[in-house]
Amino acid sequence: MKIKHGWLCAGVVLVGLLCERAPLHAQPTTAPATTGDDDKPWNKGVPEQVREAARDLFLEGNRLFGMPLFAQAAEKYEAALGKWKHPAFYFNLAIAQLNLGQDLEARESLEQGMKHGAEPLGDDAFAEAKKIRLEVEHRLGRIRVSCQTPGAEITLDGVALFTAPGSHEDWVKAKPHEITAKKDGYQAQTRRMVVAPGALQSVDLKLITLTEAADSGRRWAVWKPWVVVAAGAAVAAAGGGIHALASRNFNEFDDEFLQLPCVTMPDPTAPGCTDTDVGSDLNGQLKRARRQQAIAVGGYLAGGALVATGVVLLYMNRPRLAEQGPSGGAPSGRVVVLPTVSPDMLGVLVSVSR
Repeated sequence: MKIKHGWLCAGVVLVGLLCERAPLHAQPTTAPATTGDDDKPWNKGVPEQVREAARDLFLEGNRLFGMPLFAQAAEKYEAALGKWKHPAFYFNLAIAQLNLGQDLEARESLEQGMKHGAEPLGDDAFAEAKKIRLEVEHRLGRIRVSCQTPGAEITLDGVALFTAPGSHEDWVKAKPHEITAKKDGYQAQTRRMVVAPGALQSVDLKLITLTEAADSGRRWAVWKPWVVVAAGAAVAAAGGGIHALASRNFNEFDDEFLQLPCVTMPDPTAPGCTDTDVGSDLNGQLKRARRQQAIAVGGYLAGGALVATGVVLLYMNRPRLAEQGPSGGAPSGRVVVLPTVSPDMLGVLVSVSR
């Protein structure tokens, strides 16, 4: 009983799949007449013998459709349309495309077949075409793309869409799509979006120049790191000036010290010049020179630190092109989970990248 039950379940699944793939609209329309009505839009400029050849291809398509060989039938319908663009040919091509799962192409074929109204198709076929088109449009979606950068090339899933400025709206399959805008000298922009069945997605692509893109990728304004470098150089230069003043004071002190009597006429029994021999003015000059020297060294250290900081800021502020990611505010990070197995351990490794 279990085996039979299993086969029953498999049979139900198989029937379900076959029903899903079964054509919803399997009856093509009949071949149109090839004579008369030369003033009709679909007949103008098409000789009668060309219509006959197109009609033969159309009938061969109907034969293949009934076998059913939908792909081969579609080829015959397209060949017939290459000779005579009769709305009935478009209608049958749409039916074949639907059976091949080509909803987008089928909708366009239906549009072409219905643009002259019910007369060339007949009331029943025209009503059926309207019904089919509505069903197809419920399974498809739409994308509206606009870009105002003159000369920008807009593509949809790698296929050229239009050249900006302007906008374009079209039917698309309900699935993820990628829209790209490119122009020489500008940063390319790519948007990825998922179009739901029956929904309309709009996207406005705004291109900026490579210079603007680089500036927008900086951490700070360009001038700020340079101000830090310049301030460091100025502090170091001021330290150099104070150092020069300290050197001059040291030299003056040395000159005056060498003129003291305890230096020029030393007493062999004396230990050397004492504080009383060196006047307060001379001692003050020595202290001032030492203080100036300390300030100069501090200026060198502070200026060098500022210059080094500015160089680091310049490196951190180098131009970086902004990275375009998917639209919709989704996080750009990625989480990878990998199993980890060893002789003495079983676990998982989680990697998060941003």
